[in-house]
Amino acid sequence: MNDAEIRERLRAAVGEQSYPADLSARAETRLKQPPDPEQHPRALGLVAAILAIAIVAVLFGPRLLANRNTVASPSPAAAQLPDADLAVVGLTGQGDLVTPLQITKQFGNSQMTVIGAYADPARTVLFFRGNAGSPMVSINDDYGFINASSSGNGGAPGDYVVILDAGPRPGADGTAHLKVSVTGFMPPAGPGSGSLGQASWTFSVQLPLQQSILIAAVPQRFLLGAWTVTLEVADATPSVVRAQVLIDGAGPGDLGANYPVTLVDSAGKPLQQTSASAGVTVPKGQLNSSSYKSSRLYAAWKRPAAAGTYQLRFEGSGAVVKIPVNIPAPNANAGTGPSPTDFPAADESLTLSGSLTANITTARPSSCGFGSGPNGALFDFGTYFQVGDTWYLIDFFTDTSVKQYSGPGTYEAIGSLYSVGSNGPTNLLFKGTAQLTVTSDRRPDAGSVSATLNGVEVIGSQSRLTVSGGWTCTPGPSLGPG
Repeated sequence: MNDAEIRERLRAAVGEQSYPADLSARAETRLKQPPDPEQHPRALGLVAAILAIAIVAVLFGPRLLANRNTVASPSPAAAQLPDADLAVVGLTGQGDLVTPLQITKQFGNSQMTVIGAYADPARTVLFFRGNAGSPMVSINDDYGFINASSSGNGGAPGDYVVILDAGPRPGADGTAHLKVSVTGFMPPAGPGSGSLGQASWTFSVQLPLQQSILIAAVPQRFLLGAWTVTLEVADATPSVVRAQVLIDGAGPGDLGANYPVTLVDSAGKPLQQTSASAGVTVPKGQLNSSSYKSSRLYAAWKRPAAAGTYQLRFEGSGAVVKIPVNIPAPNANAGTGPSPTDFPAADESLTLSGSLTANITTARPSSCGFGSGPNGALFDFGTYFQVGDTWYLIDFFTDTSVKQYSGPGTYEAIGSLYSVGSNGPTNLLFKGTAQLTVTSDRRPDAGSVSATLNGVEVIGSQSRLTVSGGWTCTPGPSLGPG
């Protein structure tokens, strides 16, 4: 049997199957990378075998799993969602960011199909098609239930778009692993048109998490009348612009029906708000007369189609503060931020555990050394590292409000972990306190760190990350304090 006959019989058995357009490019890129001197020939053989299995799985997996409606598989028919569906979530012209799916379930005489899904740090979106009505869903990621408000909207005829006003937390591989439960269907004609249709349908989806870009310096603190306001998050995802604000001096009830932050264009016209919520900053069991007067406010707006300078407008306690924000056009996200590989590699011995598990033996420091800033002398160590295909940036700088840096020793520090996208480290995932020890602040700098970082509010405050071990870096003209 010759090669052509073998190919023809394979086609007859499994049909034509599409595979990711960038698969060959990714494989070529991986093969062009220099070999790791620590790897052994047997290990390289294992990697080659795994790669071969992965390619076979990509080619034939959807066909083999065609009868299992709980496993997500790409659908060529759903590769391009209708413009009406994309417009509902502010992704007009960005359909390539939606992962196409074909997960079908029969409910008596009705049928429903998941045709696509999308996730970014501010939103989780599912696109449905069928005649069962508008689906009611709950979504879990690797860390549990995603507790957020949601909405359902019609798109193209017969399509339903479910939007959860929170992004999933990335798993250890940097992607979002979702378990979706459909518990019922609202009748097609809407509330009041009939009884709620019951359902029992669970399926799993794995999604890339689209990145956000910073649009203003954070954290940023200012006075708003008698209130002290801290802008904690100010960024734009492909679909929305969002802000997270800490307000000291006002409880949620003091903020009024119209929350004291809006996003306006150059003419002062407010942009369309997609979600808003406010709450106290401590658990209810810890509320007292002091902690009640502290609120955290979250708001999001549909991302404008035109690039420009907009304003976050804060109004409350008899005062108004305007903060300019620069928002590029949604399709202008192509990255200009630093690439981790722009920085030389260095030996590290850091261990991460908890929500992200990794042993970092080689990383690429991006900030290193001591210097003086507006708040005094500090020492900073920051480095890029890679887990799977995802890059992260972890950074520690000494807290000048506790102690000025004065030489080798142990200092209270502030630690942060970011995921890195095409625009650099724009998505803050974890933040907390650390003990940063500097044993040498002369080339090469070295020390150790012990830290506990908490998931930021927009990621999930119940998430935890511990960091420990030793670090090294070599300061240079482009590698000073962060």
